[in-house]
Amino acid sequence: GMDLEFPVRQTDVDRLLHLREIELEREAGDHSYGRKAYMAYVTEGLGNLLEWDEITIFQRKNGSFFNCPSTTAATLVNHYDDKALQYLNWLVSKFGSAVPTVYPLNIYCQLSWVDALEKMGISQYFVSEIKSILDTTYVSWIERDEEIMLDI
Repeated sequence: GMDLEFPVRQTDVDRLLHLREIELEREAGDHSYGRKAYMAYVTEGLGNLLEWDEITIFQRKNGSFFNCPSTTAATLVNHYDDKALQYLNWLVSKFGSAVPTVYPLNIYCQLSWVDALEKMGISQYFVSEIKSILDTTYVSWIERDEEIMLDI
């Protein structure tokens, strides 16, 4: 719809669109919370195929959707929201034009790093980083932050 030109063959685009249709058909009969969350997470490729009002239940306190800048941006394009715009503006002011794919990183990922460092026997070289992660996790737990409560 934006008249963009890509240096790919039409057959490649048709194949991608066909795969999208297969995925949408597979998901069509499922009305579960998990399906709705999945569809909200992959918003970039759905455009007007998604009920944008329905995915607002997945918005985090920080304004993002799943702490994912691309999902948040896609949602914002199709369903304006002040908090989502603030989240994206904050990311751009913090990182410039190259924002991370997920921010903030979820606590599970950070704790997995700590666990891996411990198992490799090199945690003593990362004492301050590990302390910071554990302190942040503890504060999140005490404050019952949604990030830690979503995946105890």
